[in-house]
Parts: sequence; C-alpha cells; structure tokens
Amino acid sequence: MAVVACSNDSEVGHAIGKLVRARHVTELRLADATKFDWEQVYIFAPYTPRTAVCDTLGIQVKYCARFIPFESTDDGEMSLAFVTRGRLVHYARHSRFNGDFMPVLAKQPLLRTNAVFQVVPDGTASDGRTWFKLVAK
Repeated sequence: MAVVACSNDSEVGHAIGKLVRARHVTELRLADATKFDWEQVYIFAPYTPRTAVCDTLGIQVKYCARFIPFESTDDGEMSLAFVTRGRLVHYARHSRFNGDFMPVLAKQPLLRTNAVFQVVPDGTASDGRTWFKLVAK
C-alpha cells in the first residue's frame, strides 16, 4: 500500500465528537467528519499494535513507523485509517469519548457510503457528560 498522507492529530476525532454531541442527533455519517476524500475506513481497537495496523493496511515493515506514527496505548483511544485507491490518505487518533466504535466490526474496511452509525447514549462519564456508542447500521 502506498501512503499519501498521515496524521497523528485528532481533528477527525474532534469532528466526530462535535457531530455526535449535536442536539437530537441519532445518526453519524463518518464522511461528515472529514475534510478529505476517502473511499474506505478501517477502525482499530485500543491497544492494536502498530505492526497489526501495517499488516492490515499492507504497509511494508520498513515503512511502518513512518506511516503509522503512533499506536494506541490507552483504553480510551482508537485509531482510524482512511484509504483511497489502496493508499492511506489519513491516519488519526480517536478518543472513544468522542464516539465509541467498540466493539470494532469484524468485517472491514467500511466503504464511505456504508460508514454510517447509529448514535446511542450509553451512560455518563465521570464529569457528568453523556457517553455515546456508535453502532454500525
């Protein structure tokens, strides 16, 4: 797999959180949280090793650390890999508090048109804010 661009920022995660926490929202289209083109997305669970991400995306070992600059080391952190024409176009951290994709779907990647999730309130965080599950439709 070739790589066009990657990022360790959480801009996408923040955008997901903003959409999920909008009043009366019941559905999230992942495409609405991105400012770049993509065809497929892979969602990786917390603690997924970098090598497993690279294996899944078809990135050679010698390039793995360059294109996958971080790995999740926290229960509350996932990662999202956006792909177009077999190329990684964006790799981002995602806080589960901004929308919890767990458990991660077994059948991946998700096509852009199929990356639609039901937003379900799922308890309260320690600071009193609502926790939201994102359930694939």
